[in-house]
Amino acid sequence: MLTYIAQGLVQGLSEFLPVSSSGHLALMQHFFNFEDPDANLLTTVALHFGTLLAVLYYFRADILPYFTPSGWKNPDRRKIAMLVVAGSVPTALIGLGFKKHFESLFANPSAVCIALFITGLLLLICEKLKKQDNQQNLESISWWKAVSIGLVQGLAVTPGISRSGSTIATGLLLGIKGEDATRFSFLLMIPAVGGATLLKVKDLFETGLPESIEPAGLAAGTLVSVITGFLALKLLVYMVKQQKLSYFAYYLFCVSTISLILIQFAGK
Repeated sequence: MLTYIAQGLVQGLSEFLPVSSSGHLALMQHFFNFEDPDANLLTTVALHFGTLLAVLYYFRADILPYFTPSGWKNPDRRKIAMLVVAGSVPTALIGLGFKKHFESLFANPSAVCIALFITGLLLLICEKLKKQDNQQNLESISWWKAVSIGLVQGLAVTPGISRSGSTIATGLLLGIKGEDATRFSFLLMIPAVGGATLLKVKDLFETGLPESIEPAGLAAGTLVSVITGFLALKLLVYMVKQQKLSYFAYYLFCVSTISLILIQFAGK
C-alpha cells in the first residue's frame, strides 16, 4: 500500500507544480533504477484520474454552469468554451502525432536536464518580461493566444518541459492576468489529460487487468493524488498571484545542473 500512496503523493504534487513530473521521473529512473509507474497501466490510469478530479473540483465554479441550459446563454462562458476547444486542437495534433518522438527523450537524461533548465528559464523570463499594462481577462483574449498556449501545451509532452509552467508562462508573456492565465492553463488541461486517460483506458482493456493489483492500495493512492493535487493547485495559484514563479525556476536550475554534473561525472 505504501508504494501506491507514494506514487499518489508524487503524482498529485508534480502534476500541477511547474517542475515537470515527467522530467523528475526520467531522472529518478536513471539514477535510482526506479520502476516506471507506467509499467502498471491501471495504477497510471487511477492516479491520473485522481488529479483530474482535483482539477474538476478546484475549477467547479467554471465547469458546472456548462451542465445547465442557462450556462450556455452566457456569452463569456461560450467564448471560454470555444477558446478551450481552439487551444486543444494543436495539443491533440502534437500529442497524437509526435508523442513517441518526444517521449524517446526519457532515455536521454542529459536532454531531460536541458529541458528542465529551459523550463526554469521560461518561468524566470515570464516573471521579468510579462506585460504589466492592459493585462487581459480570460474572456477577452484573442483566438490566436488560445491556440498559442495550446501549441505550447502540446510541446510540453517533452520530458522536462512542465505543462503547467510553460502554459502559464506563455499566458503571462501574452499579456493575460496571472490568475486568468492559470485558470486557462488548467481548463485546457482537462480535455488533454482526460483524452490521454481515455486512451490509456483503451490500452487497459486490450491488455487486461493486472493480477498483482491491490484494490485497497490503489484506492488509497488515488485518494492521496486527489488531495495532494488540490493542495498543489492552491499553492501554484498563490505563487502566481504573489509573482513568485521564479522560486520554481531556481529549483529547476539546481536540479538540472546538479543532475547534469552527476551524469557527466559518472560517465553515464
